[in-house]
Amino acid sequence: MVSSSSDSLTDAVRRFQWFYACHVRAPHELVEHSALSLMEMRVLFAVIHAGTCTAADISRTLGLDTGYLSRMLTQFERSGLIERRPFAADARSNQVSLTAAGEAGLTAASTHVRDDVSATLDAMTQGERTQLIASMGCVQRLLSPPSNAPQVQLRGPRPGDFGWIVEREAQLAPGGIQGQREQETHTAMVVADYLTAPDPLRNACWVAEQDDISVGASLLIGVSGRSARLAALFVEPGARRAGIARQLIKSCMAFASESGYDRIVGVFAQNSDTVVPLLRQFGFEELRDNAGWEKRLKEHGVAAYD
Repeated sequence: MVSSSSDSLTDAVRRFQWFYACHVRAPHELVEHSALSLMEMRVLFAVIHAGTCTAADISRTLGLDTGYLSRMLTQFERSGLIERRPFAADARSNQVSLTAAGEAGLTAASTHVRDDVSATLDAMTQGERTQLIASMGCVQRLLSPPSNAPQVQLRGPRPGDFGWIVEREAQLAPGGIQGQREQETHTAMVVADYLTAPDPLRNACWVAEQDDISVGASLLIGVSGRSARLAALFVEPGARRAGIARQLIKSCMAFASESGYDRIVGVFAQNSDTVVPLLRQFGFEELRDNAGWEKRLKEHGVAAYD
């Protein structure tokens, strides 16, 4: 039986799809200005997006039957929209690319849609455009298959990042409203400690990004001359499959070792099911009475964390 929460999520996605179709000129409207069907337009857009690809690539991307796709590509080739050449890496396959006529046809069919989208964006403020881009990036990341996960990059903090860290740590905390409020207070105090540290060069913050969208963060704060605290660590739920938490922990350990710390300590009530196994993999040991975790660094080098 499908749960009510699943039904609600499905309804929300369908409402968004309908809103998008009504308020943004969707790809299916290209058909009004073309002799091609919607599926044929999707295939041609898949080819132009890839640049050069094989029929197998298109089949996987669009989930099409290979026989159906092969007949469609043959018709495109006869019409002069695509060309197929032997694939050097596999003699059994052909590389597919658009001809000049194919590109011109797609451009003509999509120009009016692009103009309408541009008009909508021109009516927005710069802040609204930035928020829209970030939101669309989140939707794309959450709905993309695992194999399509974009590359992760770590960077230092920018203005606004610390407020975002407090917000997301609170929102991702377990325990309902009470647990979220407690986590928000805790993370706000952590951020205050980081920003007011007497020796800021011995503290570090990393923000993980996928396609310029922030998807995780970590904070390392000096406790004493020899000890550092892994004070914050979280990854957005839809991005956990990309190994982001591992990268954040490795960066903290490498920085702590290079900064002369002998150990790292930390307490992770939040996301413990995902964080604790990683801590064990990196050699963290649980302290007595569930007081947190500790990693001794004195005898280890950075290479030990790879």
